[in-house]
Amino acid sequence: MNLCSATRFFLAIIGLFVSAGLHAQSASPATSIFDELSNNEVLEMEINTDLTQLKAQKKTNEYQTATLSYTDAAGQAKKWSIKIRSRGKFRRRICVFPPLKLNFNKTELQKANLKKDDEIKLITHCMDGPDGKEFLVREYLVYQMFQLISPVAYRVHLAQVKYQDSKSKQKVNGWGIIMEDESTLAKRSGGKFCDNCYSYPPDSLNLAQVHAATLFEYMIANTDWSIPMVRNMKMLKMANGQKAMMIPYDFDFSGMVNASYAVPDVNYKLTSVRDRIFLGLAQTDAELAETFALFKSKKQAMIDTIKGCKTLSAAGRSDMVNFLESFFDAIKQPLLRKQ
Repeated sequence: MNLCSATRFFLAIIGLFVSAGLHAQSASPATSIFDELSNNEVLEMEINTDLTQLKAQKKTNEYQTATLSYTDAAGQAKKWSIKIRSRGKFRRRICVFPPLKLNFNKTELQKANLKKDDEIKLITHCMDGPDGKEFLVREYLVYQMFQLISPVAYRVHLAQVKYQDSKSKQKVNGWGIIMEDESTLAKRSGGKFCDNCYSYPPDSLNLAQVHAATLFEYMIANTDWSIPMVRNMKMLKMANGQKAMMIPYDFDFSGMVNASYAVPDVNYKLTSVRDRIFLGLAQTDAELAETFALFKSKKQAMIDTIKGCKTLSAAGRSDMVNFLESFFDAIKQPLLRKQ
């Protein structure tokens, strides 16, 4: 090899290394803060903040400073400086501890080689004591079950949370569900949420997915939602001309959760939160034939999901499985629809 050829070869090699380095720097991180927090089977974390201030302004959207600490899957202690605020509607009014939004610093996320998605939600315990834990874990399992039914769903992870008051050092223990923010779900799914899509035209919906979502609400005996009013669900408008999907959330008023504070919807003349009424778009059961088949194919997986969660009491697991079985008995007959 002559000198010129050797020089060109050397420069080419240098160029490859530089190009690879630039590509590595420009490549987007694959991991989000939600992924980071959901590495362990149950996340054990501590939130340190002014609890008196948090409860005093739970009806506002004012952020306050806090720190979030946990041990990651590699056994390394992690601590983040974050901002938190109350969120939601009904639960922030009546629960002993308001649901929270956790806001991370984008610069700190980048330094940790994480995505810029800087918000996650924390569904907190609504009641103190064993009942509060039971209701929350039941709702967590409902989210897990919906992931088996729909191609797009909120990701959730169970957490054991210690809240420490930054002033008095008083501690409050509770269980929680960390939930990815809608912006993270939208990016992950290649869509965009529409908050004002009231009375969305049915011909613009992915009816197979919407039928599955609405039958799921029937399965868990939930009436606290509405497609026309976009209540307790989000309309995800997909890219590339694909039709929109319905992504439900907030299942604490469902019969499957059976929370003590839930009440039946008198608008449908229900006498128990465990009564089922179909509020979907399908006018006949024949339109749901493929949806019924989907649910039957996922029955065992849903049962396994419930039975595999040892955080829920044995009585709670048994009750959820029995209620699920009652759904499969119910669909042998025509669905009860609103008049």
